[in-house]
Amino acid sequence: MKKALLILIVFITSISVTTAQKMSRERIKLLKTSYITDAIDLTSNEAEKFWPVYNKYNTKIQTIKYNLENGSLKGVRGAGNNGIDDLSEAEASKIIEARLSKEIEISKQKTEMIKELRKIISAKKILKLHKAERDFNRRLLREFGKRKRMNGK
Repeated sequence: MKKALLILIVFITSISVTTAQKMSRERIKLLKTSYITDAIDLTSNEAEKFWPVYNKYNTKIQTIKYNLENGSLKGVRGAGNNGIDDLSEAEASKIIEARLSKEIEISKQKTEMIKELRKIISAKKILKLHKAERDFNRRLLREFGKRKRMNGK
């Protein structure tokens, strides 16, 4: 875990030269991979089996989330309450149903991923995975917020 924290600190320091907008998704993905591998203490054998499964389901989940944000919620999301206020009740209900449907799809994908991961790693490591994902995302958002404040002032 200390190694993962050190890697994250080096990462945060290294991006001080660049802005959050210029940071590539691939770089973030590599850092996340390293962070999670260290945080859940994957062996080489586990990592070899774990990452293809994790990446497969993570890609599916991200696609569902992207389609949700750019599908039924497109236009409403950026318009604030005015966009929502302009919807009819039928349109609002349709958006709610689409959102619930996508959330169910995400839940199904997560359930399938956990079923497959249980064959590779222990239940404790799966719990550590969830914590590591949350921690990484929090740190990343915090860093983006810092960069935005620094660039905005």
